[in-house]
Amino acid sequence: MAVNTRGYGLAHPVYLDVPMMLSFLAYLEGGFAVSETEKTTASGARERFLKARGGLRAKLWAIGEANVEGEGSTKNTDQTQTESSTERHHTEASLFNLLYEYLVADEEVIQLEESNQLEGLYTGQLVELSGEYLGNPIEDVLSFFNAVLPYVAGEDGTAAQDKGVSGRQAQRSGNPAKRAAGAQTAASKDKDNSETIYLLKRMSQDIDNSPVHDVLFRTESGLQAVVTASSLYYSTTTAEYLRAGQFRVFGKVTKVVAAGDSINLTRRTVVGAAGPDMAKGMVASVSEQEDLHLSIANPIVPGPTVQVLPMAIFI
Repeated sequence: MAVNTRGYGLAHPVYLDVPMMLSFLAYLEGGFAVSETEKTTASGARERFLKARGGLRAKLWAIGEANVEGEGSTKNTDQTQTESSTERHHTEASLFNLLYEYLVADEEVIQLEESNQLEGLYTGQLVELSGEYLGNPIEDVLSFFNAVLPYVAGEDGTAAQDKGVSGRQAQRSGNPAKRAAGAQTAASKDKDNSETIYLLKRMSQDIDNSPVHDVLFRTESGLQAVVTASSLYYSTTTAEYLRAGQFRVFGKVTKVVAAGDSINLTRRTVVGAAGPDMAKGMVASVSEQEDLHLSIANPIVPGPTVQVLPMAIFI
């Protein structure tokens, strides 16, 4: 007899699109209930206020009245004065576990592992993939920028100007033309720094205001998947949970990207509108700094790849 070393396989979502999950459950079950009240009499008879649909989905409590015909009722009463009452409740995560279990058992989910599986894949299919979270390179750059900004900018957020040093250098020069040129160079540099900081701040605002986050996952075989997560359920806490970890993504295919095509992970910002070269250059300017040792993914994801609208990201 084989020994199960994996336990129950309970899923713990760190990202969960609750409306999508509940709509799937409601369709499959003809409605559902998130709580159940059970009364037990002294003689052991039970009166349960629920309607379960004939055993196929016995773990889910279906919505219905006690007199609905055509569905199995678990109502059983006894004429006694002593009784106890118990309430049981589903959580959002437990409902997802039930839905996921049903869909997998019914073989409705495609397990994605390798790029050659994308040839027969089409939009709308339910898929699951397990892989490493690589994040979004432009979000990683902006996160680094926001962390170091207080050290390189003034109180108003503009580029800090070392006017004291520039002034002393100009005073040491006896050549008026050299003093003027030095002052002009310093002013030009300060202007460039201010414009760069302004651009990064605007991009950071674009990310914060975007309703969608593009995040990248990579399976052990090398297949990359772009996951378009809703900002309603994707928080900084979610990103920290996912960082440098192996997770499973469950959702629906929204696009299959063929070889020769690509997805630009900076498309939610002004950099994405400027094209892939600017995106690569910006990320490279940060990731290639020897003193920083930052590991940032390529912002341009080449095909073949797949784009997934996630219901859940879980472990």
